[in-house]
This record gives sequence, structure tokens and C-alpha cells, in this order.
Amino acid sequence: MKAITFTFLGMFCATFLFAQWEPIGISASDAGITSMFSYGETVMAGTDGDGIFKTEDSGQNWTDISGNLPNNSINDIRGGVGPQVIWVATQDGAYFTIDHSNYSNCSNGLTNTDVNYFWFGDGNSTFAEWAIGTNGGGVFVSAELEGPWNASSTGISGDGLVVNDISGYTDDEVNFVVAGTDGGVYFSFDTLVTWTANNTGLSGEQLKVQRVGCLGSMVLIATHNGFFYSLDFGNNWVPIFAEGKFNSLLFYPTGTGFNLFVIGEVGYYTPNLLDFYPIDLTGIPGEVTSIATNSTYVFIGTATPAKSGKSTGGIYRKPLDQLITGVEEQSVSGIKTVQLDQNVPNPFKSKTRISYSLHEDGYVILKVYDMFGREVSSLVNDFKAQGQYQVEFDASGLSEGLYFYILDAGKNNRITRKMMIAN
Repeated sequence: MKAITFTFLGMFCATFLFAQWEPIGISASDAGITSMFSYGETVMAGTDGDGIFKTEDSGQNWTDISGNLPNNSINDIRGGVGPQVIWVATQDGAYFTIDHSNYSNCSNGLTNTDVNYFWFGDGNSTFAEWAIGTNGGGVFVSAELEGPWNASSTGISGDGLVVNDISGYTDDEVNFVVAGTDGGVYFSFDTLVTWTANNTGLSGEQLKVQRVGCLGSMVLIATHNGFFYSLDFGNNWVPIFAEGKFNSLLFYPTGTGFNLFVIGEVGYYTPNLLDFYPIDLTGIPGEVTSIATNSTYVFIGTATPAKSGKSTGGIYRKPLDQLITGVEEQSVSGIKTVQLDQNVPNPFKSKTRISYSLHEDGYVILKVYDMFGREVSSLVNDFKAQGQYQVEFDASGLSEGLYFYILDAGKNNRITRKMMIAN
């Protein structure tokens, strides 16, 4: 499969997303923030030594919801089923709550209780419905949320036993799980029974993978030195950003798709995986470890190492609408007489819709090209009256990757947009 390079994307990053971050620290804690997630308007934050806190008013007030947790050194928290449900990974075990007060110890059978990941495993497997990733002990799986847990790290060794994140994807044709570790990326195609390291294109600090995300069979990884993607299960990793320390990534759903944040020592936002916009982190002390959103704000958590071993940090927010910025269509004409919208969905597997508008009658040509400038489809080549139009693009038979579609309506009205096929 031909790998597609994103190295040119820097050309589209000219506009920084400037706006001042507002500190909204937790009054009861100055500990470093290790992880965050949101459910609706509620935002939860895990800390390095002071437990778990939540806010229901965008950070104006924080409530300690550590309950009966016996260990307040939080490595990771996850949610998703309801506002009261949290999976907790601590330095001394895995815990689960449905009321933000009583936490069940779910560590039965673990031979390593320094847990980095505690969440879903593989829904197609009866023995690995739940998964735990540990700090040095590899992967554990269980059919039950509270265990007993069984070691399942065949094929993983060395630094790969430090498991930071697990993700996956399944459809009628493919089922895989992917683990991000301190020793690179490991794939399992047999419901977490065996693992294969696929790290072609990664080296050094790039092998320290902090977060993993899947869009179909496209896998995205945030590492200690770059942000990468693969379309072939790790046989080729291609840099979107070949340097920079990234600690977290977040998919933020919209009505027509998603937005993606990837952040750490530097940060970027993209509405389409094609155009990336740097996020200004000027004035933020420490390193950004985590990110979350509600309907109004983007929240980031930070941490700064301390000599005592317990990091310090805080939480900051910025209005969501100051970061979520669509890519404006560009026309070489000074008079806007045509409009070309981003295709929906994007990325897409086989079919997508392209909409455009004409503010006056004219002859319209709409064509699709591959990244080498070769025409792959002619969608419109006709005289059109003023109005709004929509055309379907069937990409069946085309290889996954980056493509361009160009609308030419005469009078120097020529607009180019980008799309991604991700099978």
C-alpha cells in the first residue's frame, strides 16, 4: 500500500489559534493533572496524588469525588456510559464507580497493580471484553469487569510492557486492537491473545506512544516525538508532525463529523485531518498532559515534575468557539460568486457528498485529483443556473489516501479542497 506523506501540511498552518487561556485551578489541590474526560457538561480530572475531582459549571467549582479510593495517585480515568461512571487506573490497582463515591477494587488476579489503562478490551471476545494496561507488566484481560485478570502479552517485551493506551476497530471485514506502549505500537488480530510490533518508520522517542486513536483502519498515534498515522496496521508510519512531544489526543464530534485535538508540549487542532492549526500555549506553565471539552469550553490539564516525586499543575480553559474554526474556502477572485463546501463525511470509506453554491449562472467544472495531480473523476462539466447543488462522489476502486477536488466556475473562481479516503 502506498504511504501518503503529510509533510507539506505545515504550509496550511499559518494561522495560530490565539486567545488567552484562563486558569481555573482546583482550590483543594495543586497536584499535576494526569487525565481528564467529560460527559455532557461535567468534566472529571485525575490528579497525581490528590484523587479525582469534577466540575459541573465549567471549572468555577470543583468537587472531590475520590470517595473511598485507597490510592489517590491517579494514572488515568475514563468514562462514557453515564455521568456517574468512571474507570480508574491508579498506581496501586484498577477501580470502578457508578456513584462517584464507592469505588470497587477490580484488581483481582493482577500481578502488576501499577495500572495505566483500564477500560474496554475486545467486544468480539468473551474472555477479553475488558482490558488493563500496566506500567511494566503488559496487558491483562478479563471477561468480567472486576476480574479475575489473565496476563495476555504474548509477543510484547521490553519497554513494550509499559502499556499507555489501547484502542481498536471492528467491522464486517476487519477486527483489530492496537496498544500504544513505551516500546512502540503493537497490534492484535486475535482478540488480544497475541501481539505483533509494527513500528516501521518510528525510532527513538517516537517509540514512546502515549495515545492511540482509530478512524476505521486508520490508526493515529501521539508520541514523545511526533504525531503519526498508518493506513496499513503499522507496516508504514507516516509523520503528520515529525517532532514535538504529544501526550493526549481528543476526538470532538460535530453534526457532520469530528474535530481532533492533539496536544502536549505543542498542540494542534484539525477539523478534517488535512488542515492543522497550531494552538497557542504561551503562558501555560508545565506540560499539557490532557484535554477535554464540554459544549462551551476546551479544558487542558498540566503537570510539572517536582523533587518530591509528586508533580504540580493546574487546569485552564478557553472558549470552544475560539478554537473550533472551519477552513474557509479560498478563491483567487476578489468577488465571492461561488462556494465549495467540505465533503461529508470526511474521511470516508466509499462514498461522500460534495456541495457547492453559485451566486450567478455559469459553466461549472468539478473534478477530483489524486495527490500527484492526476485526474481520477469528473463530477460536473456543464452549464449551471444560480443555486445550490450537491453531487455524490463514489470512490470505489480508489486507494485510500489524500485527494483534492477542484471547482472551476470561470471568472477566476477556482476553489480547491482536500478529502481523505480511509478504508
